[in-house]
Amino acid sequence: MIGIAFLVLCLTLLAYMIKWIYDRSTYWEKKGIKCLPAIPFFGNLLPMALNKKSIAEIMEDIYNSFPDEPAIGYYEFMTPRLLIRDNELVQKVLVKDFGHFVDHGFEVDVKKNPLFDELLVMTGNKWRAFRAKMAPLFTSGKLKSMYDVMTEVGDDLLEYLDKNKVNDVDIHDVMGLYSMDVIGSAGFGLNPGVLKNPESEFRAKGKEISAPNLRNQVRIWVFLLFPKAAKFFGISFQGKSVTNYFCNVIKNAMDHRKKNDIQRNDFVQMITQLKEKRNIEIKTLDSSDDWFKNELNDTKLTDEIILAQAQSFLVGGFDSPSLLLAFAILEICKKSEIQDALREEIMEQVKLNGGLTYGALKNMKFLEQIIKETHRFYPLLPFLTRVCTKSYTLSNGFTIKKGEYVHIPVSAIQMDPTFYPEPKSFKPERFAKPPKPGTFLPFGGGPRMCIAMRYAILVVKYGLALFFLNYRAKLSPSTKLPVHFVNRAFVNIPNQKIFLNIEKINVK
Repeated sequence: MIGIAFLVLCLTLLAYMIKWIYDRSTYWEKKGIKCLPAIPFFGNLLPMALNKKSIAEIMEDIYNSFPDEPAIGYYEFMTPRLLIRDNELVQKVLVKDFGHFVDHGFEVDVKKNPLFDELLVMTGNKWRAFRAKMAPLFTSGKLKSMYDVMTEVGDDLLEYLDKNKVNDVDIHDVMGLYSMDVIGSAGFGLNPGVLKNPESEFRAKGKEISAPNLRNQVRIWVFLLFPKAAKFFGISFQGKSVTNYFCNVIKNAMDHRKKNDIQRNDFVQMITQLKEKRNIEIKTLDSSDDWFKNELNDTKLTDEIILAQAQSFLVGGFDSPSLLLAFAILEICKKSEIQDALREEIMEQVKLNGGLTYGALKNMKFLEQIIKETHRFYPLLPFLTRVCTKSYTLSNGFTIKKGEYVHIPVSAIQMDPTFYPEPKSFKPERFAKPPKPGTFLPFGGGPRMCIAMRYAILVVKYGLALFFLNYRAKLSPSTKLPVHFVNRAFVNIPNQKIFLNIEKINVK
């Protein structure tokens, strides 16, 4: 009898599992939403699991399959997700109807991991409060005050390139050193010195964050695809050892400042001010700071939360600028006419402004177009995630329920010939006019747009201007084209090195 009962139980569980799998795999069909056929258990992500395609390529396939649909269903393994493809709907989700899609949907147990309680993962009113408090870190005045320190790192970059220009230059690696030194020195007063010592512990720990190894890939897979499991197991974007290392570096810097009464206009000074005064003082606002509105919020500021924000900005400044710099230089070196035109603009503005000043960079319009086209061509984040925080009904009558996720395929939208004719051609001049709303999303959009956007652009502008002011460059025969990305990564990381041959220019 026990054996028969056990067999019945097993058959019942099996039948339940089969029904559950069937219901999940036919979710979109039942809702009347178009979707591509899915594979049991893998959904539409089997090519990524088999290392055949990246998530960006899979989303582009889905995006192109139903060109007349504003939203398309697909499956992340067994979980139904909604892909937003209509640019007007994208604009509604990110901006106009933001109140329905406030959160990113990342889940972290901050009681288990208080140092992961950063702006990116915060939700609702807590996010609003901290966004308002952190925004003054990135006003024009604050960025301008850090520029002098940035130029000191520029001198180290030129020294490094002069020593290493005899061989093929791995430009992504070089710009990784530059990005670390800039954010460490200009932002935190740490003086990492990785351009002088590329084998330092600071550099090694920084490289651990984005290394495309299996451990990092699995961590990000779980964090993005299975947020509730990530919260239960205490998983976040990066490992605890890396987070603890950089938090200790920042804490030591803050303690040193306080003990020795050192004042410096950078992130460390401002987060110390935030901790002590509960808000950041703003003496002047530039006209370009209209996006900023200071709000006072009664929010508890613990040491852990302050450190979490600081370390997220520090490590966030490592890879994104270096990748964008490498991709921009790659495309500039493909076309001599682009390189010549850019260098002419740089030299003109240097002459007019008496050097490579903050003002000179602001006036480089072609440089800005190149950076935007690089962002379009090589978006670092191939998709954006939002979770519905208040039920929302689409024009076709389908209602997105609270707690359901939507994805916005940035790569696919920015390579759509409807918005960008000849999308696979690198054409900076296309950004002489503003793009259509909802079609250019390198930093996201709306209130949850990347708060450090202007800092990242400044780092890239200065790096490109400094490089092409001082060097002519061409792609090395060792560089394999076209560039492909690491398939199992969730950001666009090249799977091969980008080598350059560079020649020094005598700057007068």
